[in-house]
Amino acid sequence: MRQPLLFLIPVFCGLTAAASGFDTGPQGARVLGLGGASTAYINSIAGLSTNPGLLAQWGDSLTRLSFGGMGQVRRASFIGQDTYQRTDQELAIQPGGYFYATRGVGKRVSVGLAVTTPYGYHTKWPGNWEGRAVIQESQLSTVFVQPTAGIKLNDNFSAGVGFVYAFGKYTQNRALGQYDDPAAQAQLSSSGSGLGVNLGLYGRTGDNLAFGISYRSGVKLKMDNGTFTNVGVPARDAALNPASAAVNTEFNLPSTLSVGIADRITPKLLITFDFTLSGWSTLDSLRLDVAASGAAPARKINTSRRYEDALQFRVGADYRVSDKLTVLGGLRYDETPIRDEYINPEFIDANRLGASAGLSYQLTSLIALEAGYAFEYGQLRTARATQTNANVANISGTYRTATNTASVGVSLAF
Repeated sequence: MRQPLLFLIPVFCGLTAAASGFDTGPQGARVLGLGGASTAYINSIAGLSTNPGLLAQWGDSLTRLSFGGMGQVRRASFIGQDTYQRTDQELAIQPGGYFYATRGVGKRVSVGLAVTTPYGYHTKWPGNWEGRAVIQESQLSTVFVQPTAGIKLNDNFSAGVGFVYAFGKYTQNRALGQYDDPAAQAQLSSSGSGLGVNLGLYGRTGDNLAFGISYRSGVKLKMDNGTFTNVGVPARDAALNPASAAVNTEFNLPSTLSVGIADRITPKLLITFDFTLSGWSTLDSLRLDVAASGAAPARKINTSRRYEDALQFRVGADYRVSDKLTVLGGLRYDETPIRDEYINPEFIDANRLGASAGLSYQLTSLIALEAGYAFEYGQLRTARATQTNANVANISGTYRTATNTASVGVSLAF
């Protein structure tokens, strides 16, 4: 006997597989060029989202603003295990942006605001590819709003705390593979919000050496207004595959613990190092509450993920060429939290090695133009579909991934 609503398994297996290493990179053009090693970097207020402890270091009489746009393209290629056919993802740009503002309100106290888009992706496979019943297109977008307060403890140390409001939206589309009609599609749309906190400390041990420590809590997005829609389903199966069903769920964005060092090697050269531990293991499983729809009863579905915490290592260089021009560069290595048995074509993640470059040009003493670019290359990963495991929707084959991220912005002080 066929199980009603069994069609939901591939959809939400995809949803949980998507929640894996999908950070959109450093949130600012200058820190993107630096490779993201910004926990102890005070040359850009974009460090506010990484370490609130930096805030009081900008606590003078000036109001500082930094804002800009970002775009990211993640592309993967797939070679089927049985067909040996290569399929490339279609071009899909994940847009993003950032806005920062800081202001000193006393000799030791400063306030700030960070608006960022730290997590997201856009995956789009060709409509006729062999894994279309697993995924055709999906997109996740998030916005973090973080009001922050910082205090200078003394001339060398400062601390800060930010409160995070996060909003996320998720959409997905896949083919109903049991039908020959390409118009038979399953679609999902859901959105939700959550709260978190960001704590940080910054200190200097001398004129040339500084350190930073920060912790951002995980955020639980409560998606309680999801809708699952089937289109193109034959009338004979309408009871098993209802036209619409309400779905509620929650999933966790990871916590991050970062430690950074900044060392001024020469008057013109600053080197930064960052180590980050991301708490992806909170995505151990996902519970879905599916409302009754037509003849299909209400159900609760649990899918196991067993993600692992992941480490990130970053090093950056800030070199002042002249009073107007600063050039930046960086290297990074990111571990993937996804185990081999949970690889999914919705979002292909792998251990990644990346490089970045950027610049800041001072138009006037108070206005600067900034730009950054980063490229990451993922190791080859092999997926093996297990027909006896309904909790993992997959297709057997090998994947290769690459990510390009670019950002342009402006910094002001007045």
